[in-house]
Amino acid sequence: MVVTATALALLVAACGGGGGESSGGSGQGGGQIDRESTLRMAWTVPAPTLDPHKPQSPTAQFPYVFPVYDRLTQMTSGEGGPELAPMLATVWTFAPDGLSATFTLRDGVVFQDGTPLDAAAVKASLDRARTLPESTVKGQFSIISEVTAVAPNTVRITTTRPAADLPYILSMGGGSIISPAALTNPDLDVAPVGSGPYRAVSVRLGDGVTYERNPGYWDPEAQKSARIEMTGITNDNARLSALRSGQVDLILTKIGQYDQASKLGDDFGYYSYTETAAQTYSLLLNTARPGVDQVKVRQALNFAIDRDALNQGILSDQCRSIAQPISTYYPGHLEDPPIAYTHDPARARQLLAEAGLPGGLDLKVAVASGLSPQDRLASAVQAQLAEVGVRVQLDAQDSVQLASQWNVGAPWDGWMHVRTASPTPAMTLRDNFLTPNRFPGPQVPALQEAVNAAFDPNLSPEQIDTTLQDASRVIVDQALDVEICTVPTQFAYSNRVVGVDGMGQAGYTGIFDLRYVGLTAAA
Repeated sequence: MVVTATALALLVAACGGGGGESSGGSGQGGGQIDRESTLRMAWTVPAPTLDPHKPQSPTAQFPYVFPVYDRLTQMTSGEGGPELAPMLATVWTFAPDGLSATFTLRDGVVFQDGTPLDAAAVKASLDRARTLPESTVKGQFSIISEVTAVAPNTVRITTTRPAADLPYILSMGGGSIISPAALTNPDLDVAPVGSGPYRAVSVRLGDGVTYERNPGYWDPEAQKSARIEMTGITNDNARLSALRSGQVDLILTKIGQYDQASKLGDDFGYYSYTETAAQTYSLLLNTARPGVDQVKVRQALNFAIDRDALNQGILSDQCRSIAQPISTYYPGHLEDPPIAYTHDPARARQLLAEAGLPGGLDLKVAVASGLSPQDRLASAVQAQLAEVGVRVQLDAQDSVQLASQWNVGAPWDGWMHVRTASPTPAMTLRDNFLTPNRFPGPQVPALQEAVNAAFDPNLSPEQIDTTLQDASRVIVDQALDVEICTVPTQFAYSNRVVGVDGMGQAGYTGIFDLRYVGLTAAA
């Protein structure tokens, strides 16, 4: 099986439509690109370590490492939504058994310290990611059994199972290729050395990062601005105020801010990756806990939730109601689910009675302290469940500590959180339902079988859709979660900003890549 593309066409596609909705300024610009500009971006997370193999949260780190590091592959926004595209690898080929893939590297690439980027450098970086004792991304690479430098421009990666997901895994932050001369640097967290379009010239952990254009980069369109300043502003209102006042050019917004952020006036634009949204606000369930270990109880919880009311009352009607793990845009979505979880309190009470709990039950649900809108959703869900006799105690916890404790033996029955999305539906299901730190309950063999089958690179798109639908049916029938709605990634920006609709990662999850984003000249 060969996966290839014309690099130029894909890079142009990366600046094209992202399957979303815009308002105000288009973000596509009508003026000439200002190549000497400084693009100022504010998002929700302050700068973490820039060592791509040691993030406490890979999702939080991605936007900060993407400007500095290239990967073998990347996700772009094409006309049909998020697409896998070449980056350092221009072509890759799977072996007939699907147990290895061979990648051909782009010629003439050098790291920011002048070291040539070749197969040996790729091998050294990937080996560090998967074997370094302190690596926090080694789980992503557990399917890799060996990385071989076949020739100076050829890398073969051998896997423990058929791995159609391998090129997608390599597109993520952990797949960043580090200069071999910097692999043992003790200050790699603040002094990253990659081959990307920008150099990090000032890293302020817990605050932000300043980047400057990397001279001679192989793709000049990925470095439209001479300089990027990225800052973490956790407070939603403060982030919006920074945009209004001209302190920043571009911000990530929350869907609860839609009414304000989408109506800033003619000097601003707004863009929503609505159609391709794949992550979901959910009440995650710990199916190992008493009560929640019963299917009928979990089904009752699903029938008790009024998803449309939550969307309209808290989420500005920006979050599409859903009661299954895969949204309408993607393979694996069920047009005819085994159970349609409508808002039906009577049915919820009946199921609780059939489970031997006619008086309801008590649940302890965790929520990240101060994290909006999850805190508001948690309170609203608490009230809705109370109507059917389910008494919820909300337990506010530090978000980092909570994430580290949501695994086997977690002391909560549920967690009001987001089911984050991965580059493919199969990866999304695997990461959310087959890993103990996201699904602490006992594994469901039928779900494991269906998800793992989808990673065979020899399957047709139709076959992948079929096996993913099998997996979705198990999740819905067993009520392994209480999905609420799909969450689009949304941005507000100055009308000088271009390329907001072309950030491939943002098409399916709440992160972004500032390659191909820039500013037009001031009027």
